[in-house]
Amino acid sequence: MGQIVKCSVIIYDDFRAVLIAARGKSKRGLPKVWSIFGKDIKGKETTEQCINKAIDKDLKCTLFDITPFKEYVFDKESGDTSFVYMGKVKEYITPHKDINEVKWITKRELDMYDFSNGEKDILVDFFDSLK
Repeated sequence: MGQIVKCSVIIYDDFRAVLIAARGKSKRGLPKVWSIFGKDIKGKETTEQCINKAIDKDLKCTLFDITPFKEYVFDKESGDTSFVYMGKVKEYITPHKDINEVKWITKRELDMYDFSNGEKDILVDFFDSLK
């Protein structure tokens, strides 16, 4: 049986848009790869501590209204999962130097971006839950 080894957060606003980021160096001619925010859990860190550290590092801000969203199995062999939260930012964000670009997108714009590791499915679930 697996365990939670990664945590992520969907940052959303009052207009039902989510914040996504493009990280690292993109190769010429290849599309950017976008993702939501998160990181691997280290040591005895709780999932909430993990999320808060990730947001503090990536966006240098505080998350508000953090609520659990859903757990996703990303390694069927080991059963390891990623736990996803939802939260809002209510202050100015300052992206880390590893983040090339951030964008607020809506459900209509999802197909315009290439996402990493099943994160598009997570966002589709999130947008569907808002109905």
